[in-house]
Amino acid sequence: MKKNTLRLAGTARFISIFALLLLNFSCQKNLDKNADPKSSASTLSSKNEKDPKALKDFTQVNLVGDNMEYNPARVDPLLVNAWGLTFSTGGTAWLSAEATGKSAVYNKDGGQVLSAVSIPSPTSATGGHPTGIVFSGSATDFKLLNGNPARFIFAGDDGVISGWNGGTAAVRMVNNSATAAYLGLALASDAGNNFLYAANFEQGKIDVFDKTFTAVNKTFTDPNLPAGYSPFNIQAIDNKLYVMYAKVGAGGDEIHHPGFGLVDIYNPDGSLVTRFISNGQLNSPWGIAKAPAGFYGSGSESLGNTYLVGNFGDGHINAYSSDGTFLGQLREHGKPIDIEGLWAISFAPVTATLIDPNRLYFTAGPDDETHGLFGYIVK
Repeated sequence: MKKNTLRLAGTARFISIFALLLLNFSCQKNLDKNADPKSSASTLSSKNEKDPKALKDFTQVNLVGDNMEYNPARVDPLLVNAWGLTFSTGGTAWLSAEATGKSAVYNKDGGQVLSAVSIPSPTSATGGHPTGIVFSGSATDFKLLNGNPARFIFAGDDGVISGWNGGTAAVRMVNNSATAAYLGLALASDAGNNFLYAANFEQGKIDVFDKTFTAVNKTFTDPNLPAGYSPFNIQAIDNKLYVMYAKVGAGGDEIHHPGFGLVDIYNPDGSLVTRFISNGQLNSPWGIAKAPAGFYGSGSESLGNTYLVGNFGDGHINAYSSDGTFLGQLREHGKPIDIEGLWAISFAPVTATLIDPNRLYFTAGPDDETHGLFGYIVK
């Protein structure tokens, strides 16, 4: 990982992959982003045959893109490398556009709600590189320089954590540019107090901040974590923290390869609960979401307590039971859904009553993170 860039360090190792993809370009626009297509194809062919019927017949809807390459309903040129995603209680979507240093604000169908918010860099009020993003509903915690609490909080791969509570720009509250590359962010409560948890991919650890943005120590140690893995993202589900790990390559970037990925579950105090998923179909996993009862369609309500994990490495979305058993991959037109550069996956909050609760929203940075996409998947 190189900070303050579009992660161009990974470009060279994808050149050969793009050459292969061009051969199939006219047949399929949702491109695959595997680092080892031959290995992946042999692995997926056997697994896909076992995918239950409930995982089939989904539809991918592209709402917003930075250009028309992926046929979105609307174009927003600022949406380049769409990364983090969160919602207000009413269902307004806030996205991190890492490459342009902005946060885009959309309604449920991708219409613009507010002008894009500028995210600060380590040295300027603009030009940041936002990745993870969380919503905070607290009336007292995470106060910004104006004395009011932040409503949306951003992490950046430049080591900056910033907050927004109005206006056209977020405010820098943490500057760890010398020691951190934050690729994911979560908010959870420990012993009645709210904390921020940032996945520091550069240092291989979780950095924790209290309600005043002051760093605190919480261990987040997995004694059985294989060498070479680093936290790629962290996300809160039911006040447990799910940490997605990716394998780090020689250049400091994540490696895209089938089976390269792990997911751990931690308590908010940093203690390990369990290893949730090991290897298998994981491929640099980043996004995770808990599926509502109706997501898989009528008659499949028993699958409602399942977890979806999105692979940044190959664009597939894997389904797992509550004990981490692999169930299959979401499919469209008989093939696994494949969203190149897939980052976040998220359902709208239950408080957003005007949004279909079974829409699985996603963000992506296709074409080696040089473009952006926002949409949803639904039966």
